[in-house]
This record gives sequence, structure tokens and C-alpha cells, in this order.
Amino acid sequence: MNLPRLFFCAALLGPTIGFAATTATPPAAPTTTPPKAPAATPPPSYDPTKPGSVAPAAEPKPAEQKVSEPKADEPKSPEPASVVEEAPILLPPASASPFKRIGPIPVASKTKSFIWQVRSPSNTVYVFGTIHVGKKSFYPLPSQVESALDNAVKLVVEADVSDQSGAGDVTSLVEYKSPDTLDRHIPMPLFERLKAQLTRLRVPVSAVQPMKPFVAGGFLSVVEFSRLGYDMNLGVDAYLTSRAKTAHIPIEELESARAQLELLSNMPQELQEAFLDNSIATLETGRAGEQVTGMVNAWQTGDTKLMAEVTLEVNKGMRKGKELDEVLLYSRHPNMVKKIEGYLAGNEITFIAVGSLHLVGPRGVIESLKAKGYEVTQK
Repeated sequence: MNLPRLFFCAALLGPTIGFAATTATPPAAPTTTPPKAPAATPPPSYDPTKPGSVAPAAEPKPAEQKVSEPKADEPKSPEPASVVEEAPILLPPASASPFKRIGPIPVASKTKSFIWQVRSPSNTVYVFGTIHVGKKSFYPLPSQVESALDNAVKLVVEADVSDQSGAGDVTSLVEYKSPDTLDRHIPMPLFERLKAQLTRLRVPVSAVQPMKPFVAGGFLSVVEFSRLGYDMNLGVDAYLTSRAKTAHIPIEELESARAQLELLSNMPQELQEAFLDNSIATLETGRAGEQVTGMVNAWQTGDTKLMAEVTLEVNKGMRKGKELDEVLLYSRHPNMVKKIEGYLAGNEITFIAVGSLHLVGPRGVIESLKAKGYEVTQK
């Protein structure tokens, strides 16, 4: 998806884009085997009964680490902030981009997370907005999220990419059949811009040549996220599925990786091209870091307004932004809501994890559930 959208594809829309990018088969980079270090000669054995036998040298004791205690009149260092790792604590002017709103969190926001309790007459489900990349510092999740997961008897995710035994062969969905290549399907100026970004990221052009345009955009996102210090293996979805498997909690899907790939692969060529174009454009402007900072801050503080503002800012100037939103987000919401209603009609507490971008705004899943009369409370 495009790189403003590439971030919201890989980080908010669903983990499938990363699955698609890793399903594609770029050529392996050449590897060299480092020379083996010569084996150390063992010291001769020491026998005190034999003349001339030398005792082995005593191992040096490690130096003691002295911890300096603060003097009575010295002020103690303040505790580190617990918001977003590496984010500078700044208060931007009111007119600043929402991506840069990374100052101190209002007290009220500290009690909220990106999770909603939804009640029906017979059941309670928790709907949690995720991002599909992460850092070790994200965990454990906020206490209200961990508690909801502990109380659930079932986990439901958008797509369980940890188990794709039922996905079948998806190669035709993400790659062109050899000898066909990406450069034959997009305008040459766009391909040249793609090559420039691949060079900057130190990725060989041959790595993306088999990929369809939407996968190439997703591939860029995986590489850029990694460069910014985020890891798809540490994504929130991966954490939740791992916890569920450890606790032997059943895992179900709102959609499936194959269904999501089919949706992406079936996008008209002009939308796939726009998707890649927008991905490249965000890398060219150097705003990817600001965007992901705004996104993560909104998610960590449960700030739906900021998340919506970030989304609006991302869409500014994007090629076919509205059409892409319709396909990638809004067209999927009715089916998501219908499935969530199915769990609300049951009697088993269920934890539902879905990309955060699906939950915000007047056409989001949360507002749809409210409109249907369910009791919805952000925790």
C-alpha cells in the first residue's frame, strides 16, 4: 500500500502486507563464510608431584563495580518517561503537524488505551486496535489490555499469519510469472523513482522485480520500518497470538491472509500503481519518521482524535487517496462488524484485535457498533 499508506498498510491495516513481502522470493544475498580462528592450545596439565610442572596462572578477579551513592544534598535524576521510546519531549505550536505532537501526555489520556469494551445483553467482547510492528519496549501491553486478554476465552485477529497452512500457494497473488517483471507494468519514471529509493535503502533492484506493485510498496515499508528501529516480528498481533498459544486459547480470524492478499491483488492496476507511487513519495519527502511517531503516540495514549488527524494528514496530496481508503478500509468494515456481532450474540468473552485505523472515524468499526445500540466503553 502507498507509503503514507505503506505505513498504514503494514502498521495499521493488517499484517498481511508484511506476509506478502516476505512471501515474495527476492534473490538471496551472497554470503561469505568467515575463516575459522585457530583452536587454542590447551595448557599443560599441572602435577605437583612432577619436578618442573608449572601451576596455571590464577584467573584475574573482575574489578569491583562501585556505585556512587548520591549525596544528601544532590537532587535525584527524574524517572524516564514511559511514552514512545526515543521520542523527544517537545511541545509543538498548535499549527504543527499532528505527527509532531509528541509532548507530555495529558493526565486524562494516561488512563486510556486503544481498547474498547463492547457489551450485548448476553456477552462482552473487547475490541483492541493494534499496530503490526513493534519494539521490545511496547511490552507488556497496558494493564487494561493484558487484563482483558487474561479474561478472554478466545482471541480473534484480522488474519493469523503465524499459521498459513490453509492459505495455499499465494505466489500468483504477489508475484509475476517469470520472465515477467515489475518494470513492464509501471511507468518508467515511477520505476526510476523506485530504484532511487532502493539504492538509498541498499536493496538490489532485482529483489523487487518479481513483485506486483502493492507488494513492492509493502516491501519498502518493511525495510523502512526496520531502518527506523521497528520490527514486524515484534508486532502487537504476533505478541497476542503468541500469548494465546502459550495459554492454549483458541485463535480465530475476522478475515484471512489469503482473503486480504486477494483483495490487494485484485485492485485495479491504476490503484496498485498509485499505492506504490504514494509509498515512494513518503520516502522521498523524508516524513516517514514523523508519521510513524505520530501513529505510535496516538496508539500508546489511546488518542483516537490524534490517530484520525494523522490519517487526514497522510491523505493530503496522496494520489487516489479516497479510492484507496474505500478499498483498503471501508469496504471491509461491514463484514468485520457482522462477525463481531456474531461474537456478541454468544456467551464467551472474546478478545478481538484489529488494525487501529479500522476503529477510528465516523465510518470506523467502533462508531458502527455504537450505532447498532451496543454499550461501548473505551478502557
